[in-house]
Amino acid sequence: MKRRHAAALLAALVAALPGCRREEKAGPAPATASPAPSVRLAVPEKVRHTPRLEATGVLKPRASASLAFAISGTVQRILVRRGQVVAEGTPLVALDADSARAAVAQAEAALAAARAQARLGEDAFARSARMRAQEGISESQYVQAEAQRDLARSQAHAAEATLQQARVNLDRHVLKAPFAGVVTRVPDGPGGAVSAATATPVASLESTGVLTLETTLTQEEAAAVRVGDAVTVVVAETGARSEGAAVRLVLPSADASTGRVPVEVVVPNPDGRLLAHAFARATFAGGAPRAAWKVPAAALTQREGAFAAWVAGSDRVARTVPVKVLEQQGSVALVDPGPAGWPAGLEVVLAPPLGIAEGARLAEGAGAAP
Repeated sequence: MKRRHAAALLAALVAALPGCRREEKAGPAPATASPAPSVRLAVPEKVRHTPRLEATGVLKPRASASLAFAISGTVQRILVRRGQVVAEGTPLVALDADSARAAVAQAEAALAAARAQARLGEDAFARSARMRAQEGISESQYVQAEAQRDLARSQAHAAEATLQQARVNLDRHVLKAPFAGVVTRVPDGPGGAVSAATATPVASLESTGVLTLETTLTQEEAAAVRVGDAVTVVVAETGARSEGAAVRLVLPSADASTGRVPVEVVVPNPDGRLLAHAFARATFAGGAPRAAWKVPAAALTQREGAFAAWVAGSDRVARTVPVKVLEQQGSVALVDPGPAGWPAGLEVVLAPPLGIAEGARLAEGAGAAP
């Protein structure tokens, strides 16, 4: 009985094995193909574009100076304050000049004595000349009187030079502004020692009525810029701007390390709203108006430094068209596809889907807004 039951169970298991093998071979069902992404296509708008070039740089004072005394001494008076606007020749800092004033007084007295002696010499020579004409004195006496007159004249001239030098030395005790500008540095207070040997600056001055923006352009950009071209300069941090700026220099030589061309812009600053040493942006005119096509910035891709736009033709297959980006403002870019213009039959993909690739099939539909 048990043997018959075991045989029946074994037969049932053998019968079930082919079914199991068939289930193992069946495997998963084949995946269905992904639908083509839905996009919006449009022929880009052709517009007239006036090229503009933008560059950044630092606004520098047209003139600046760190001022030092040419003589040694002790600071006695500080005549201006930091930030004060001064005219050319304004006294800034003065040293103790008591000794220099005494030297001037001494030189003035010496000059007065020398001039008096010169007058005596002139008078004596005049009398000697009259007496010589009447043969009242000898030739040697006449020559001696003439020599004494000439000596007195020379001594008077030497005294004049000594006085002039004393006055120059006195004048050097006062540091004056070499040009009109803003005082950016003065001593904290009197009493400090100044050494002519070290020539350490004690005051600084900057001329900010006219600033200079130093920047660089690519060689292609610099070729479109001319001396005298109008430039708009804006300090982004404050919004201050100058509409009267102009190109002063386009250096006819590229920087050896960067290959870029140095450019200088003269920036009028009569109201002082533009701060010296501030970071600023300059906008140049970049040549004559030209044709351009307006496309969404999202439609652009960049490969190896070059730009291209995603497009599709009537076959709705994604591809790229090489373009040159002329200008980008927010979500819109102006591009130049080349001398032949925009390729016929191609529309730009307004909002390329994530993962778009060359040769991908696209389906025109609602898509996303550009």
